[in-house]
Amino acid sequence: MEPRYDAVADWYADFTESWTPVCQPYLPDDLHGQRVLDLACGSGVVSKIIAERGGSVTAVDASVGMLDHAVDNDRIQYQHGDATTTGWWDGEPFDGVVCNMALMDIDDLGAALSTIATVTAAHGWILLSLLHPCFPGRADTGTMPSWPPTRGYQSEGRWVTDTDGVRSRVGANHRTLSTYLNAILAAGLSLREVIEPPADVPRYLVLRCASTPALRSMA
Repeated sequence: MEPRYDAVADWYADFTESWTPVCQPYLPDDLHGQRVLDLACGSGVVSKIIAERGGSVTAVDASVGMLDHAVDNDRIQYQHGDATTTGWWDGEPFDGVVCNMALMDIDDLGAALSTIATVTAAHGWILLSLLHPCFPGRADTGTMPSWPPTRGYQSEGRWVTDTDGVRSRVGANHRTLSTYLNAILAAGLSLREVIEPPADVPRYLVLRCASTPALRSMA
């Protein structure tokens, strides 16, 4: 199946040109000497930030169209690959992994988190950002909730909004907060911090996790 973002890659690059990545304020300031994975990297906006902070980046995305928009950088190695597999991985563990605003786009959440657990070094850091799964929307601004309004929060699955934005073009997977947190634990990762970036109504969720060998052996 053709990756969903291939069909909208040009539009998406223009639409998000001025966006600040949700995870940016929560990335380590100094990444010199660290090997970092940007999983589901899109056009490499986060990869560029990591490289500017001294990290050596492997940036992986399933969409060739999105990778075509990536900016070349000596510290970034872009790879066409599936976030739910490790066929693109060279076997050398990463010191840190970032997955910015992509878990909603990945149909197999457990496989993506398993990939992260597999490729992260023991005690390595992991930073995940996503649409807040509990976000109820704002009627006065036209923003939509994370779940189909006619079905409600407990109704998990893929859906498409009727607004003029990213989710009306590629859709999103709605999952409850407990589904996300339990999937992280099931992958053998430890949850270190839950962050709700300031907003009148929380719209994003940022999760700091870590690769813990003892937990991974139990998963």
